[in-house]
Amino acid sequence: MPENNDFLPQVMQRYAIHPPMSDTDVNPQFMAALLHAFEEKPFCAGDFAPFPIGLIVDYIKRTHVYYLQKKLPEIEQSILLLSSLYTSHHPILAALQNFFHRYCQELTAHIQAEETKLLPYIALLNRAGNKAGSFSEYIIACQEYSISRFLADHHDTEDELRDIRQTIRLYEPPATNESLYRILLAQLQTFEQDLCIHAQIEDQVLIPKAQQMETVLQDQLMKTAQLN
Repeated sequence: MPENNDFLPQVMQRYAIHPPMSDTDVNPQFMAALLHAFEEKPFCAGDFAPFPIGLIVDYIKRTHVYYLQKKLPEIEQSILLLSSLYTSHHPILAALQNFFHRYCQELTAHIQAEETKLLPYIALLNRAGNKAGSFSEYIIACQEYSISRFLADHHDTEDELRDIRQTIRLYEPPATNESLYRILLAQLQTFEQDLCIHAQIEDQVLIPKAQQMETVLQDQLMKTAQLN
């Protein structure tokens, strides 16, 4: 694993906020693949091919916690500090507060949908593929949910964050606020990059792995139906 990596603390904070599960350790090869994703463009989904889907899901869940418990509150605090130091009411700052509040609601709803539907469904796919007793659970679940249904409702959230950053650039801070202004812009840019990588891991790694498992189970289901 690379030493003195600027992105290492950013990635490792996910594991500090939400300690590793009993059956999951911090995999050094997986960590190296994550750091490579943060450093290199374009994103290479093949770097994550060797890792089991449970490890990918674990990272996705930790990232959700990291966003909700750390990143969003930090950005919100910077916006509030910036507003409190401005001597008069500024329309851009008021719009920014409303915009970011709405964005937080949308991102939270996005995460909750994945936590309550997508990720439990993928966990079921994984169980059904490895435990015969879980196949009946899959038969019931697939009537209500599928990866294709998730994709139909899915949208990424980096674009909205980019709009927020562009809105901030309309604001001309007084000298007393310049430092906070730069901090806020840096926070948003870092978060935007993190969200982009998060979306790429979901869309190019997690979902294809889940679709492969789903296809195997669907084939098994069809063969079972033909025998009956």
